[in-house]
Formats: sequence, C-alpha cells, structure tokens
Amino acid sequence: MDAKNAILCCLLVVLVLHADHALAECGYTHPMMPFCKAWMCKAECWTEAKLLVAKVMDHKCMKGGIKGYCYCRFCR
Repeated sequence: MDAKNAILCCLLVVLVLHADHALAECGYTHPMMPFCKAWMCKAECWTEAKLLVAKVMDHKCMKGGIKGYCYCRFCR
C-alpha cells in the first residue's frame, strides 16, 4: 500500500471514531395523560417510539397527577 492510500485509511478511521452521535435524528414529545405515573409514561413513550420506528432514550413525568404530561425523547 502506498503512502496516499495509507493516509486515506487513517483519516477514514479517525472520522469514523470521532463521529458526532448527537447528530442522530432525535425528537421529543409531551403527550398529555389523565394521570401521569412512571409506568404509564414509559408505556406511552414506548408506543410512540414503535410507531415512529425509533428507540426511547428518556421518559419521565413532567407534571404528575390529574391532567399531567410526559416527556418522551427518542432517536432513530
């Protein structure tokens, strides 16, 4: 392998190892719920992620109790 190909291979390895994973396509929603509990929030986020073909990264109740809402973050 000549020097030019070796340099290109090294640069390719560096680019792959230093890829910015924050640039992955991510999104979030705030679904309203009659009663926000942790398990209900998890189920709601999981269902939305399945419909969007994504993976749940974070879920939590932002406002618990009656007329609460959930925070769901997912990435593809």
